[in-house]
Amino acid sequence: MSDSTYKTLAAAAAAGAAGAAITGFGAALDLTDAAAIWPVMATCAVVGGLLQSAKSSLGGMVDNRTRTLRERLEDLRRSVGDIHGLVRIQPLAQQLPLPIGGGWALTGDAAAVLVREAQLRKPRTILELGSGVSTLLLGQVLRNAGGGRLVSIDHDAAWAARTRENLKLMGLEDVVSVVDAPLRTRTVGEQRYDWYDIPDAVLDELGPIDLLLVDGPPQRSGDTLPARFPALPVLGPRLSDDALVFVDDADRAQERTMVQWWLEQDAGWKAERHPTVDGVCLLRRT
Repeated sequence: MSDSTYKTLAAAAAAGAAGAAITGFGAALDLTDAAAIWPVMATCAVVGGLLQSAKSSLGGMVDNRTRTLRERLEDLRRSVGDIHGLVRIQPLAQQLPLPIGGGWALTGDAAAVLVREAQLRKPRTILELGSGVSTLLLGQVLRNAGGGRLVSIDHDAAWAARTRENLKLMGLEDVVSVVDAPLRTRTVGEQRYDWYDIPDAVLDELGPIDLLLVDGPPQRSGDTLPARFPALPVLGPRLSDDALVFVDDADRAQERTMVQWWLEQDAGWKAERHPTVDGVCLLRRT
């Protein structure tokens, strides 16, 4: 029995009982005939059930309309965030070979924060977890700054190959390389994670990391354990003294938990949140 049916029956019973009680009280005072109790009870039950059913139907319609309105407002918010970000990084975005929109690893406004930080800090070495449009943007920042090195890690071989094709098209192969790193089970603390199997030789060659972009691996649906948590415990010793850690999707519950755990384990970091569409968190050393 559905919840709405249960409520309708309960309302009918309550209305019928109330009608019977009132009619019975009237009969006791000789204001009405006791024979009227059953007809009145039945009438009140029907009316009460109909009113409850109408209320449930109207409430359901309002809920559906409200849900649709929220979804459309969220779509509008995301679109405005993307457009605002594209305007801010227009000189770099206009060179991208990829179509803009849902395929972006970062939303437009998050990409704008990333580009701004990279242009201000001028990192010489960047490690990116999860390749995509951000790889092409950071590659252009390095090239415009006169050089540097970006290594992008990806577990999806097909997506990594696509990123390499775009890097070649844009002439960024001299500053950017994409490394295939399948996910392997790794134990961090007392938890086991599916995380990148990054060759030590790749990290050794890159040297101290000035900018670490955490945008992978993907968070599995229904998994409450933050999939990206190993990033700082594993790569922390390889970060330079003034390194910046850029966390995408920072408004998601798992990323909030991840950042909280990082700060609890190492008080040497401070977090700075930016209100982008999906949230961005920057971690700097105190």
